[in-house]
Amino acid sequence: MLEKIKKLLGVKDLPEEVSPLYRGARNEREALILLKEARRRDESRRKRSMQDLEILDKMEEELLEEGKGETGESRKLMIARRIKEIRWKIQELNNRIENIYNKRIKVFNEHVASLETVLELTSEELPDKKNMEEMAIKAKNLLEDLEKSKELAEGITQSEEPPQPDEEEREILQEMERRADLELEKAKPEEKEAEKPEAPVRERPQAEKEKPKHEKKREEKKPEEPPEILYEE
Repeated sequence: MLEKIKKLLGVKDLPEEVSPLYRGARNEREALILLKEARRRDESRRKRSMQDLEILDKMEEELLEEGKGETGESRKLMIARRIKEIRWKIQELNNRIENIYNKRIKVFNEHVASLETVLELTSEELPDKKNMEEMAIKAKNLLEDLEKSKELAEGITQSEEPPQPDEEEREILQEMERRADLELEKAKPEEKEAEKPEAPVRERPQAEKEKPKHEKKREEKKPEEPPEILYEE
């Protein structure tokens, strides 16, 4: 079956992603079903990886928010290292999606399209030799553009951490500090609002202002009482 497929597609070799599927098929139609099923599995895996990316992004954001409020250096360094591990995992998932799932799905799509074309042509009158050659050349060119990819090792390798933060961890710590500074700047307008000036003391009318000292003394001086007259008996 494998040699028959090569002849139909006009190629000498087939990618590793599809070779086992063609070997296990008894005819072209069964091979088409196997290709579609393999494509569906990889699309499901890609979808799960993208969901994992969303979770990791959320975890990273929460740790950055937690780190900006921490005051202890050891706790902040521990958070920074956790963020670094999460970013490694995010990079690994992105590489897997781009270099494995996307490429495999692309190979499956091309072979599904080629087999569907072959099955459609076999059910109708065959075209002339020139058109068949053009179709074979086109399929060959598409397959030659694909390259093999290797599975990335899963999980994050554990390694001993140095007592001091490395360059990436220092950048994360600085990112935490910048977030804390932004929070302080946002709180300043609220503090200014709370520190409103007191209402000015109402000034007394001009007539009630303090009188001159000589007038004040004059008002305070009481009239003398007449001396008491003594009469002799």
